Amino acid sequence: MPKKAIFTREQIHNKAFELFEKNGLEAITARNLAKALNASPAPIYSCYSSMDELKKELIDRAKEVFMDYVIRPVTDLKYLNSGIGLCAFAREEKQLFTSIFLRERAYKSLLKEFRDLMKNEMAKDPRFDGLPSDFKNELFLECWFYGHGLATLIATGYFENPTNEFIKEKLMSGAATMLYTRIENYKKSLKEGK
Repeated sequence: MPKKAIFTREQIHNKAFELFEKNGLEAITARNLAKALNASPAPIYSCYSSMDELKKELIDRAKEVFMDYVIRPVTDLKYLNSGIGLCAFAREEKQLFTSIFLRERAYKSLLKEFRDLMKNEMAKDPRFDGLPSDFKNELFLECWFYGHGLATLIATGYFENPTNEFIKEKLMSGAATMLYTRIENYKKSLKEGK
């Protein structure tokens, strides 16, 4: 008769997610996870064929948490909702935000995946239909720089528990100026035939 599993897949996943939040994806090793579970690596491999399989699950879970914030309909503007969501994520999921966006040895591809998730959500804003792709990409990057900067200030405690209204105000004041300048420069270049 086979020996009963000590841990369920869900228990292993949840403990691994805790490690991911606190120490980043690079901390997810069989040895570290076994130590956190106070067990040998054997129960982990009875539920997962590889650590890569577990890491993929952790990344997928982190994406779900992140996207829940980014797509919340706080306002009627998807660009603004994404920025508020990014900052709310930094406020409410500080450890996870730090593990994904601020780790010195963060996985570059992971950071890009999260940035692209946000970019894809923001691309659904119909007000920007018909604009050239290069223009929209530059606009997104500038919004990303500003929003990510504010989110970083929130996650690192510079702004302690700011309200969504505070976040909205900061994003609107900074990004609106940048957006207005960008659009005016774009219109000007169209008139000049550039």
